[in-house]
Amino acid sequence: MKPAKAFMLGAAMMASCFISASTLAEQTLPTLTPGTVNQTLIDALKPGGTLTPVPISDEVLQKFLDAKNGKVKPAVKAAKSAPFNTAVGELKKPSQANLKSAAVAAFEPLFPTLDINTLYTIDQVQTGQEFPYHFNLPHNARVLVQLINQSAGADMSLSLFRDDGQGNPQLIDTSDSPGNADEYLGGILPAGDYYWFMVAKTASNAQFSFGVAVDTNIDAYEPNDTPQTAFALPDSMNKVTGNLDNANDVDYFDFKAVRGQSVSMYLAGDESGSRNQWIFDRFDGVNWITVPAGSTSTYPSVTPGSTVKVRVRANPAVTQDPTKQYSLSLGSTPRLNSSDVKGDNIVRVPASVFWMATQAGRTLTWSTNWSDSTGAPLLGVTPILRVDKHFVGTEYNWTDYKATTNSAGTSLASAALGTCFGENRVRYPDSSTGVKYTWETTFNFGGWRIELDEYPGVGVGGDNVSYVTFGHICTQDIVH
Repeated sequence: MKPAKAFMLGAAMMASCFISASTLAEQTLPTLTPGTVNQTLIDALKPGGTLTPVPISDEVLQKFLDAKNGKVKPAVKAAKSAPFNTAVGELKKPSQANLKSAAVAAFEPLFPTLDINTLYTIDQVQTGQEFPYHFNLPHNARVLVQLINQSAGADMSLSLFRDDGQGNPQLIDTSDSPGNADEYLGGILPAGDYYWFMVAKTASNAQFSFGVAVDTNIDAYEPNDTPQTAFALPDSMNKVTGNLDNANDVDYFDFKAVRGQSVSMYLAGDESGSRNQWIFDRFDGVNWITVPAGSTSTYPSVTPGSTVKVRVRANPAVTQDPTKQYSLSLGSTPRLNSSDVKGDNIVRVPASVFWMATQAGRTLTWSTNWSDSTGAPLLGVTPILRVDKHFVGTEYNWTDYKATTNSAGTSLASAALGTCFGENRVRYPDSSTGVKYTWETTFNFGGWRIELDEYPGVGVGGDNVSYVTFGHICTQDIVH
């Protein structure tokens, strides 16, 4: 105790759940899931008018057929993984503004480009016709590619291809329902260039509509909507920031305890009190167990090499806001082995005059050392020195100074305090220079504590003793 002194599409997409079976970093193309179109999603697309069928050359048609028949291997880049001793720190969700568009100025699509989130119509369709069109995703997105409203007696198929940037189509998936049933492909796609490829297997002056509904309000860990596609976190204590795209979205995360170390977890919201947006669960090997809001949860020890699984899901009692972000802590339980906070070269105020454990004029030098429960160093975590230089009123006024641990689990940093005007004035004798003088010192009384950005409740200072006493020395003069 301190002493006194969205987008319309985003809303529509909440009505349906899409399953994705691959991650953006995998070495295969994304997998989408065929299914039944939800009318709400159809209504979310703006009308785009009637199109004239696009002629397709035999050479280009053969490219698509070869890709569809598996004669062309996708040209994809191998996923990169960080080395074991790479600093982790906080894995922040990148802003959409910083995500690179895959559309390059020199790229020319094989077919005309159509808008996303728009519903187009083609009529006068005859058996055997193919209909290819291009669209671009400037950002990673959750999509619903659809072919709907086929005329009675028509039977069409829908395929989705990705362009490798050099005019080479790579098949992602095909939806081919019987008769004139609606076709769609839904899931997560990376930024890039794509083609609808629609074939009229049966048609006589028929009509159909098609489009792609796009929601870019996804976090950097999608697709992680199933236990099989859970996002695996590195060997440290991790802090990730994410969101739920809609009321049906569920985010899964895994952490492997390679040494059998203690594993801890915690879920927080933002300062606006958004924590009630989500329900946080851990998997005990049989059942999903809910971790109460505001509580941490720890497995004191696990079998070496085993994986701890958690998930974040929507609270059905609350209207979901995809713009709200949760903060998930998951990884090795952090242990503070040592800490040291020292002041600069001042003449200390004696404890008999005014007790202040730490005293400094302009600079604090501070260090910490962290490990997991087995003693292995915690690399890349973020200790925070919090300093209130002058207790005023009943609320703390912390200034935060952050550092990062190295491969030994150690951080070393300094905190610039700045100048001050002392509320307190004292006189006392001192002989530390070898000569006895009487000093007059002005100072402010405050406190400091050490926390860890990645996980609450560890460090120096807590529920029982909130802080270490601190004196910010403002002036010092020899009076005689």
